[in-house]
Amino acid sequence: MMGMENGTRVKWFKVQRQKEEVSLDAGRGVRDTGVGERKSRNDVTVKNCLIKFKVFRFNKKNSAETKQRSGCPRTFSEERWIVRQAHINPKTSAVKLTLKCKSRFRKSVNPETVRNVLKKHKYYGRVLRRKPYISIANRKAKLAFAKMYVKQSTEFWKNIIFVDGSKYNIFGSDGNQKVWHTPNTVLHIKNLRATVKYGGANQLVWDCMASSGVGNLDFINVQ
Repeated sequence: MMGMENGTRVKWFKVQRQKEEVSLDAGRGVRDTGVGERKSRNDVTVKNCLIKFKVFRFNKKNSAETKQRSGCPRTFSEERWIVRQAHINPKTSAVKLTLKCKSRFRKSVNPETVRNVLKKHKYYGRVLRRKPYISIANRKAKLAFAKMYVKQSTEFWKNIIFVDGSKYNIFGSDGNQKVWHTPNTVLHIKNLRATVKYGGANQLVWDCMASSGVGNLDFINVQ
């Protein structure tokens, strides 16, 4: 039985090799003589799509031979599952996705592979933006307030005054500031940010705005 199976397999490989050689010769003949693919297909017993593919490869690479695939063969095929998990929970890490994949599919995956899969589908790791927290109830209330006034007329907005206040530091800034420095120069004067006692002084200002123009700037003194 084993001898018959081996003989059948060898015969099958010979037939496939002959078909490839015939299709290769047909593709070259179509390229050199300008004969149409359909007429060439009638001359040899090969599918029309195979001849078109051979002609396309010969025109592109000047060779119709089937080359061996380069690189390591692909062993991980659960890309859609990883992308779906990242879409459901964007805050999950590549290491956690690796552990979930190992427990679900019984496959050992490197975290770098998970990162490459996400980058391939336009998912990039970035630092979270800081925004004030707004609860679901407040979101609904703000949306209802906006919908209530979105269709008001121009005459209505002429009677509305918008007010706002702001704080300005007299010495320094409350935000973070970065500096470029070489090693062992972190304590140089030009690489330091000077501070004063009690954080420095600041000034509160208040202003208003209406359809007629901008109001006067008022300074608020807080003891």
